[in-house]
Amino acid sequence: MNLFKTHIIHPHTHVPLIVYYNQSEGFVSFERDERVLKAIYNVKKDLAVNKHFQESLKRANHLCQTQYPLDSLQQAEQFLKKIGIEEKNIQFEQVYVH
Repeated sequence: MNLFKTHIIHPHTHVPLIVYYNQSEGFVSFERDERVLKAIYNVKKDLAVNKHFQESLKRANHLCQTQYPLDSLQQAEQFLKKIGIEEKNIQFEQVYVH
């Protein structure tokens, strides 16, 4: 399996996400970046009870439940640019799966 990942902050929800591109299967998927969320909560404790941020987390959960078909890593990068991620913030790295 050829798997790549990058870390982003979603431009609309401001939720930290991990983006995976599975080159073997041809899709991109999203996952909430729980490690970054935990760090943010430690610094800004009020976000845990902030209604607006919690709504953003719910929207991120919906995003994470879908796989988006794409044919190449370049298409995955273009997809992220279309949703508002700046090119300099898209840095896919290969994940080695055992």
